[in-house]
Amino acid sequence: MQFNSNPNDPNYSQPTETNPPYQGQYVPPPVQQSTAMSEGESCRYTIGKIIDFIRWIIVALELLFLLRFVLELIGADPNNAFAHFLYAFTGFFLNACHGIVLNTKLGTNGAFIDSATLIGMAEYGILYWILRLFLRTTVSRPEEPIE
Repeated sequence: MQFNSNPNDPNYSQPTETNPPYQGQYVPPPVQQSTAMSEGESCRYTIGKIIDFIRWIIVALELLFLLRFVLELIGADPNNAFAHFLYAFTGFFLNACHGIVLNTKLGTNGAFIDSATLIGMAEYGILYWILRLFLRTTVSRPEEPIE
């Protein structure tokens, strides 16, 4: 931008209005929609996020249980650091399932079918399903009565 040393120059004039009038057709400003949620929508959103969080935890646990089952099925060394950690971590969640049904041995290499892991996988899957149905029921509309 060049500095004008002569403020009385006819080619140099400052605007007299802060916002000159619009010369064309009037266009209204865009309407802003409210982003605030109602109390019911907020509750549904919160319950939905809780269900998502629980689903994430259950899927992670089920995958760890599946990995444990496969390692025991192929006879992985329980003294291996990874296998030991996995057995200890998942053992905490499967503690209530041990002893329901005896394990089936599959040869001489230490491989076996761990029934406690399979039962635990089923229990946690059913528990998630029931909890999800309960949470969805808390935010859904009641159905019409059957006549």
